[in-house]
Amino acid sequence: MKKVLVLNISTDSNNTSLGFAISWLNAFAKKFDEVHVISLSKGSDDELEKNVIVTSVDNELGRISKVINLIKIISKLTKSNKYEFCLSHMSSLMIIISSPILKIRKIKSIFWYTHKGPNDYLKKLFLLKASIYSNKIITASKNSFPYKKFFNNKSKLHVIGHAIKFNEFYRKVNSFDGKNFVIISRISKSKKIDESISGFLSSQKGSSHKLSVIGGPLSSEDKIYFEKIKLKYASHKNISFLGSMPHKNLINEISDFSFHINNTEKGFYDKSVLETMSYGLINFYSNSDYDELLPEEYKDKFKFDGTPESLSNKISDIGNLKKDEIIKIINFSQSKLEKQSVSNLVERVLTII
Repeated sequence: MKKVLVLNISTDSNNTSLGFAISWLNAFAKKFDEVHVISLSKGSDDELEKNVIVTSVDNELGRISKVINLIKIISKLTKSNKYEFCLSHMSSLMIIISSPILKIRKIKSIFWYTHKGPNDYLKKLFLLKASIYSNKIITASKNSFPYKKFFNNKSKLHVIGHAIKFNEFYRKVNSFDGKNFVIISRISKSKKIDESISGFLSSQKGSSHKLSVIGGPLSSEDKIYFEKIKLKYASHKNISFLGSMPHKNLINEISDFSFHINNTEKGFYDKSVLETMSYGLINFYSNSDYDELLPEEYKDKFKFDGTPESLSNKISDIGNLKKDEIIKIINFSQSKLEKQSVSNLVERVLTII
């Protein structure tokens, strides 16, 4: 019986940021007899395949007790089951805690991490240690792993793309009506929501089109930032803050839009860009990691430098493109993104391990 162990932050499909992890687990469930998951936050099991077995760490425990409980769970599962490998999804601490046990049991570990990296010194240290302890590291883009200069070799660090629900998001586009704009993102300073809204409003489409923001704050600092920008743009009737929503509801929501704005720096490789492109939305972006998803001759049409002025100019110039050119761009992006489908995620991981 083939089994795999997954260390996971959340299995809650209603989690805006991590709800997509459900699709990852179900992808593994198609390739393995059993998928054992140790999760820090367990949600409903309704959307999980029957052979995905989730054990959650008791969140009511204190920090030290929680670590002890996690060690007990990992030790028990690895003692009574033979795993092909262990995948830690975005959790440095879980890979550090499990590493001695995995080594004793001779279980290979894979660490998935796609993010610019933490600002906190202790979390940076955890990430570095987890990277050292892992047998393999996988990430989504060439700049989405913060310590790539330490591990940038073919035997340790591997870029495999993301794992999006391409088949669900994909929509064949035969025409383009150029309707409203959307930003799908966590609300935080690092995502430059304020600059994006400002750039949109100062563009030629800022008075005739609508811009909606889907997403919410996570930290207390994010909440302060969120209230600040809501107040700043309260008088603009064409700016709407729709708040957070379950990832599974996103497909229906984005049907009202034609354009998506993403203003993140190198290090971020946001799924919102890949998902909206798969659906057929045109993306304005500032992160060069998305360059390969556009035809070479059109990159400068949509890539801006992160400032409101640059974004405004790019949005204003969109009217110079013919509709058949836009459809050509959309078709090209979709053909590239099919390779990053969750349906072939397991094959990509297995190739590396």
